[in-house]
Amino acid sequence: MRPERKSDLPTYSVIIDEVSGGDIANILRGYIVVADQKIRFMGIAYGRYGGQNVAPRLSPVAKKKLKEVFGDLPRFEEDLQLKLVSGDFEIKPKGGVPPPQ
Repeated sequence: MRPERKSDLPTYSVIIDEVSGGDIANILRGYIVVADQKIRFMGIAYGRYGGQNVAPRLSPVAKKKLKEVFGDLPRFEEDLQLKLVSGDFEIKPKGGVPPPQ
């Protein structure tokens, strides 16, 4: 059981709607829902020596929108990375078909 993380950032949700890739790395595509906005992102998820890791990538437009909402963009990016690594997100495929169990 993991301890609950405390954050003073505005509340936001992370939705993954597409995953592609192979054995070592996967490309994630999704969006962040915050303050009635839907902001797209992508990332690379990989698991090798040292455990799982995810490197989120944000477009310049997404960074501008996120900076307006969160202020401290590097702190937000770190929080997003922690959410992705810890599994604190929803999976909603674009086609509406739920992922296999």
